[in-house]
Amino acid sequence: MKIICAGLQKTGTKTIAEALRILGYNVHDVFEQFYHEKELWDKILNNTVTVKDYQRILENVDAMTDFPAIGVWEQIYEAFPDAKVILMVRSSEDEWVKSVLKQREVANEYLIIQNDLFRHFRMHFITGPLAFAFHKIETAFTIASLGVPRMHGKPLPEAFLRSRYRQHNSYVKSICPKEKLLIYNVKDGWEPLCKFLDKDVPEKSFPVVNVRGEMTRQVICNRWKYDCGFQKIVLKQTYIRVGILLSICVAFIAYLIHIFTSLVQ
Repeated sequence: MKIICAGLQKTGTKTIAEALRILGYNVHDVFEQFYHEKELWDKILNNTVTVKDYQRILENVDAMTDFPAIGVWEQIYEAFPDAKVILMVRSSEDEWVKSVLKQREVANEYLIIQNDLFRHFRMHFITGPLAFAFHKIETAFTIASLGVPRMHGKPLPEAFLRSRYRQHNSYVKSICPKEKLLIYNVKDGWEPLCKFLDKDVPEKSFPVVNVRGEMTRQVICNRWKYDCGFQKIVLKQTYIRVGILLSICVAFIAYLIHIFTSLVQ
């Protein structure tokens, strides 16, 4: 582990991930983390994780950003004390809160059912076990990082978000050695990032990713270019379950028609 991106969600996590990829780093963002390091998150939730687990499971990853990692960034730093830490921040607290609320708005466009009971039904019987496992980890680690269960569904309490943003940023600044920490706004582009990482500035323009929650649309529509296999498996499991449910419905309707026909005769 060379780089720990310690900025909360909606501080440019997708942009920094793309920038680090351009610089040649092996970056694990949300879906890569869940798909490849699920053992680690399960151990954390079961209180069985050790420093050696972090070191073993993450040894071939250069950089991590967003959740689940952001929920345990300091434990990752403890396991890899030579890593550099990038604390991404927004231009203002208001800008960050506005971005979080916009992310919720976009996500809710695709949530046909927002009731928790029906959401669990959908996870269990329609989208399948992988999506349900992701939902479980998403809830646990979003609470750990933002103090709210998820960035969609019910209205998010702004007071909680603001408090968490301040506390998190202050905590990162208080425990990271200054020479290991970059406080960084993605609007600042290549120069401060490359200087901190001792890298040459690429000829490529600095990336801008997930503007106004666009990644959510791409993931849900299966157009996210960094699908590591997670989306394909979820789609496959969904198609299988929808096929089974449709078969059951057709069989049940045929049975009802048979009963009705018998009664009429």
